[in-house]
Amino acid sequence: MSETAPPESGATAPSRLRAAGPFLRRYVALHPVSVGTAVAVLSAAAATGALFNSDAAFVWGAGPLATFASGRWWTVFTALVVPDSAVDAVSSVLLALTVLAYSERLLGSRRTAALLAVTGVAGLVFGIGLHAAAWTLTDLRPVVAAEVPVLDPTTPIAGAVMAASAFATTLWRRRLRLVGFALLALFALYAGDADSWYRLTAAAIGLVVGAVLARGRERRSWHRSSTREIRTLLALLAAVVASGPIVALVSGGGRGPLSLVVDAYTQYDDELLAQCGSVAASVCDEQVALLMTRGAGPALLAITPLVLLLVAAWGLRQGRRAAWIVAVFVLVASAVLPLVSLADGRLRIDPWVDGSGAEYVLWAIASIVIPLALAAALIVARRRFSVRATRQAARSVAVVVTLAFLACATTLFTIEAVGRRAFDRDVSALELIELTLRRFLPPAFTHPGGATAFPHSGPALFAYQWVGVLFWAIVVASILWLYRRVQRPEGDGDARYRHLLRRGSDTLGFLGTWDGNRHWYSDDAECAVAYRLVGDVALAVADPLAPAGRRPDALRGFTDFCVEHGWTPAFYSIHADTLDDLVDLGWRHVPVGVETVMDLPGLTFAGKTWQKVRQPLTRAEREGYTAVWSRWHELSVAQASQVVAIDEEWVADRALPEMGFTLGSLDELKDRDVRLLLAVGPDQRIEAVTSWMPSWTDGEITGWTLDFMRRRTDGPNGMMEFLIAKAALQLQDEGAVVLSLSGAPLADDPDEPADGDPAPLRALLRRLAEVLEPAYGFASLFRFKGKFRPRYRPLALGYRDPLELPAIGAAVGRAYLPDASRHEMVALARTAWEGRR
Repeated sequence: MSETAPPESGATAPSRLRAAGPFLRRYVALHPVSVGTAVAVLSAAAATGALFNSDAAFVWGAGPLATFASGRWWTVFTALVVPDSAVDAVSSVLLALTVLAYSERLLGSRRTAALLAVTGVAGLVFGIGLHAAAWTLTDLRPVVAAEVPVLDPTTPIAGAVMAASAFATTLWRRRLRLVGFALLALFALYAGDADSWYRLTAAAIGLVVGAVLARGRERRSWHRSSTREIRTLLALLAAVVASGPIVALVSGGGRGPLSLVVDAYTQYDDELLAQCGSVAASVCDEQVALLMTRGAGPALLAITPLVLLLVAAWGLRQGRRAAWIVAVFVLVASAVLPLVSLADGRLRIDPWVDGSGAEYVLWAIASIVIPLALAAALIVARRRFSVRATRQAARSVAVVVTLAFLACATTLFTIEAVGRRAFDRDVSALELIELTLRRFLPPAFTHPGGATAFPHSGPALFAYQWVGVLFWAIVVASILWLYRRVQRPEGDGDARYRHLLRRGSDTLGFLGTWDGNRHWYSDDAECAVAYRLVGDVALAVADPLAPAGRRPDALRGFTDFCVEHGWTPAFYSIHADTLDDLVDLGWRHVPVGVETVMDLPGLTFAGKTWQKVRQPLTRAEREGYTAVWSRWHELSVAQASQVVAIDEEWVADRALPEMGFTLGSLDELKDRDVRLLLAVGPDQRIEAVTSWMPSWTDGEITGWTLDFMRRRTDGPNGMMEFLIAKAALQLQDEGAVVLSLSGAPLADDPDEPADGDPAPLRALLRRLAEVLEPAYGFASLFRFKGKFRPRYRPLALGYRDPLELPAIGAAVGRAYLPDASRHEMVALARTAWEGRR
């Protein structure tokens, strides 16, 4: 590639503007309704002066009085276009140009315009009707806000987006609905403003309309999630639970049904002020002095549980076990502490005027039921959060937190003891100790009530306000530091195994480097076996790594090692050479699959027999698709995000658990030795992804093995044929001699009968392959690979005693489905039964 001189700095800005022009024109052409909505919002704001006129809502806004009582029917239209503030205008424009634009691609411009109008007006009218009915029939404070007309252009956007979600792919349909309704419900249930409820109503109507429009399309009531997606969704729920009270606080206390949870953070001040109107002047003076201790520090201390939960949500998204522990602890404590405080009178709930007692029910839901329900969900999903910190890091954090507590508590006690004059009365040492300990918990839960001593000025007041905040800041920093200290299992052993791989390995040897595998080494470290320990069964993965003539020694050594530890050895996915050595040692075997291998020397895709491969290859190249080699660490953020989205979509479309063991997932792509081949369209959108694992001979890479295969469900056909064909041709040019398309589990090659396995067991495996086909498509995958006219290499499971087969079979099943629950195993059995019928 020839080098060119860099452009002059002065020409950079104009060239960027010229490049942006075609993009903007294309964007407007593809999203005319979204762009028009953004322009309409800005134009309406300028024409009405709503951004600078606080009375504009009473002219253009909609509501029970403005629309029904005053007869201003046009407000149901103007309220959907005119923003009520600069924040509303900016958020409406951003949502229109992003989320609504995505919806427009799903729905088309005409339907998007129609749904904006229909769901916006219907949501507003229906919401106003419910508002008016609640105002007339009830006197519930959280349901009925003061009558202020609503201006909110995001209401029709919410309705249109939820309608469009019915046409999204499985993964994005779930994300749009879960994230969208979580945010809408967050504001409606905690802030409780009328426009929050109108948005939620429009979104619900849009959901129903979208389901009607998309009827007949294949839908399932439940979709599988990968571990990564489950972590993300639970982290989102934790963030919502933590953000709800903050939203209510920012909105002035909130009027939503769940806003009563804010009483745990703000009621103490309100109670003191209420007492000042009815008690003696001396007591009032004491309480007002108490308010002096409610500065920024105590306010931060009050929301410490919310901050800890947000920090935990960040770690939950990454699968951190430390975050799981913090989240469960905070959620349970957040439910127990308010209940205890309410029982002993430290926390008070103001009764509503209707006398129904509903305030206690809603308070219990917000403060107790929701945190405990989320804690229970986290406990059920605890296996998803398996990323542990190193023991040394955990010990360091424990020491730091303990020393920080002792130092902060000692400092606070000392300053208060020295500054006793800052108290309005004498305090004993016992009272100082009690006061010190209370400063590490939210004040609303720990204030004992009655006349207590507090510092009123000086260093004692400053320490009282900020020492607790300093301690929790250290705790938060320690947790974030702990997230970065991830336990790397058997790092040295993995490095040694990789060294032996590079000396020489078969096509499936790289499977031994995956997480979850252990490694056995001979005394001279020249032989190695990668194995997965499941219960008391040691499942050796692929063929042993051994110099010429040493493989029988490796097999015997690993067997003795397992017997010494009380484990049952088994060799899984081994080739004929290893199988012959096991047979010589008296082992038995059973077929477990077939590996498909392409010999690259002299390979061309010419002739009629290659037509099924050549046609997709030619068509993809003609339409502008390119095959791009990369590695995970070389991907841009946008490319990595696309790969993750493709994988999550693939997992979500499976009604059953994602398999592992010898079937790679997204985590295995991140190995620096693994190469990625991407099918990239002319618009730079990644349509399909494959990953390739190396195999070596005498230190040189001589083969590559296909592992990860994913494509967009809404992408063009033939992308996998395109990528595999391009990989074969390009790797052939690089000098590779073997291209393995990996093994097809439970596939059966009639040309290679497995001698020595009992006929009933062989028949059982064939039957198992048939019933699992509807669930995992192993036979379909095997037939697909047959397009490439491969050479077939049978894969076998070696075992010593037929009596060990039940335990080995259960271990293989658990290795492939390590996170499967009982419910998922029942779903697997049901799918197999339906496939048999």
